[in-house]
This record gives sequence, C-alpha cells and structure tokens, in this order.
Amino acid sequence: MREFIISDAPDQEFTTIITGLRCAFRFRYNPTSDRWSFDLRIGDEPRLAGRRIVLETDLLGPFRLGIGAIVALDVEGRGNVPDRRTLPARKVRLYHLEPEEVAEVRALP
Repeated sequence: MREFIISDAPDQEFTTIITGLRCAFRFRYNPTSDRWSFDLRIGDEPRLAGRRIVLETDLLGPFRLGIGAIVALDVEGRGNVPDRRTLPARKVRLYHLEPEEVAEVRALP
C-alpha cells in the first residue's frame, strides 16, 4: 500500500508505475463543491475523467482497470471529508492498494 500525497495546489499532476504500467494522475479541486476529483491515464490512454474523491470507496473498482484500488480514509475518525483543507493536511489520506492487497482485504472475515 502506498499513499498519494496531495499538495495544496488546486491543480496538480504526477506519474507513477502501478503493476508495471505508467499511470498519470491529475488531481483538481472544485471550489463550488469543495471537493477533489482526479483524471487517470494508463499509458497514453485516458481511462477516467473527473472521478470525485469520496471516503471509504474503491474509486477504481467499478472500472476494472486491473491496477488495484484507490481509497480515501478519514484517518482522524472525526467526520472529515476530502475537501480543500483536509486532503492536503493529510487528515484525509488517499491510498493505493495493489491488486493482491485488495484480494487480501476482501478475504478478511
């Protein structure tokens, strides 16, 4: 499991290797909804656009991309949501789980 650290910049991009594939993420903050979203390219192919970051949900799961899961968690347990303040302050954290880690979590009782 790895953490994606989001800075305070309202529009940011980074590229990482996940399961041997080059994955490019673009994170954007929307002041109207006070929420973050992301776009994802795998290789040169756009795969997701405007995927809103919500808590405790596999943000990649419905799309079966084969690169695991991305989950946002309120690490303080205080009802934080991924807004302009809490995501950059790491009160809400964004994690990537490899496919085998997802399988382990799903196998738990």
